[in-house]
Amino acid sequence: MAFMVTAIIAFTSCGSARSGAGGYDTGMGVDARGRSYNSYDLVPVGDRITYTIDISTPEGKQKLYKLSLAEAQRLAETEASRKYNCDRLIDPRFDYLKKGKRILRITVDGRPGNYRTRDNQYDSRTRQEIDINVRH
Repeated sequence: MAFMVTAIIAFTSCGSARSGAGGYDTGMGVDARGRSYNSYDLVPVGDRITYTIDISTPEGKQKLYKLSLAEAQRLAETEASRKYNCDRLIDPRFDYLKKGKRILRITVDGRPGNYRTRDNQYDSRTRQEIDINVRH
């Protein structure tokens, strides 16, 4: 019985965890209809963007080394958000090239979005915030 317990503990403790925000576990709940469960709204801030990581470059080869498809998607989305200075991509779409289990190229395209507090209003025509503070 002690051997079984030791074996179970040994197997469960051998796993490694890799974490990163990437817009997935931020603690902010946003559903696909644009409603927010907190005091922030995700607001589009520009036209759709595209970002690619490819193993043809030394940097891309290092980044994609031994990544699963899900990990590569999170990485591409995170780096695209950093490059285009946005909080998250709205409606991200992925295109990828694999050889066996190896990811050779991953491309993400989506619309950049930033979180705004609900106290600010947003004019979608001009893509600017409107100050709603009224002075008496």
